[in-house]
Amino acid sequence: MNLQFRSVSGPPVSLIEGAAARDPSNPFSTTEYVRARESLNAKACLIGLYHGTELVSGGISFVSGSFLRRSLDIPSLPSAPEPATFWQGILQLCRALKVWRLEVNTYGSRTAEIPQLPGELTRRTRYEYVIDLPVNDIFEGVSSQHRRNISRASKAGLTIRRTREESAYTQHREVMDASLERRAKRGETIDRGGSALALALLANKSGEIFQAVHGEQVLSSIMVLRSSTGAYYQSAGTRPEGMKLGASPFLVSQVARILKHEGAQIFNLGGAGEDSTGLRRFKAGFNAREIALQAASFCPKSAPERKLHTALRSCWAWVKQS
Repeated sequence: MNLQFRSVSGPPVSLIEGAAARDPSNPFSTTEYVRARESLNAKACLIGLYHGTELVSGGISFVSGSFLRRSLDIPSLPSAPEPATFWQGILQLCRALKVWRLEVNTYGSRTAEIPQLPGELTRRTRYEYVIDLPVNDIFEGVSSQHRRNISRASKAGLTIRRTREESAYTQHREVMDASLERRAKRGETIDRGGSALALALLANKSGEIFQAVHGEQVLSSIMVLRSSTGAYYQSAGTRPEGMKLGASPFLVSQVARILKHEGAQIFNLGGAGEDSTGLRRFKAGFNAREIALQAASFCPKSAPERKLHTALRSCWAWVKQS
């Protein structure tokens, strides 16, 4: 099949929905997700491979920044039946948009390979964990430790709350920070993420918060991104009190049951880096499929331009400090 790469800046809703329909379990291609990113001054750009006028494979990227800070971000790398054509098109797009940084991520991706492109800055291996919801018993094979914790939380009377209210994010952030501090003390690399994006996801109905509550206290909290047939565990946290009661495994189990009841096909428990052994073990404990992926960033400019960029950025930093 002879495919052509095309990009559409500021794509209409019909094109976004067309791309989403080709990967309905991926929350990073929905109109709600696009609106959330655009509310933070990023400009959407549809990227994909076409056969004639038919989109064969595609996804959404985002352009942000200006001059030396202009970047192209691909949150969820789409599959590419003809990789050479796709990546040549991406590099041409970067040149056309005068992009200085290309960020390639694989959140919710089915594909894993990112080639060695010019100007590579970073590369890392990451893992995602996926629960297939249509099976008869979604927790057959769940670890004995998770089962004990789920039972403990149930006996303690924990209940589930779900909301898109902005006020709930304050509680979500608090319990998430508690978890991040524990992981940092274990020596793991952590990413605190951005509150602005999380609030935009809630406001545009891309994200929803689920919480395990004991009385009036939120013990564990998960933000979940939604698509027509899928869900993605975007961020989470648990208080120390919640750890003692098994709140986190209980919450994941209940969210999975809710999603299954609502017709979702997959619940992606999100990613973890190679050094996050505890988090990887926690997610794998739900009998989730492990998917090995990559993430990488590039400066898609010529070598002289990259050197000039480094010099100019250094000068600018010096000026700001003076």
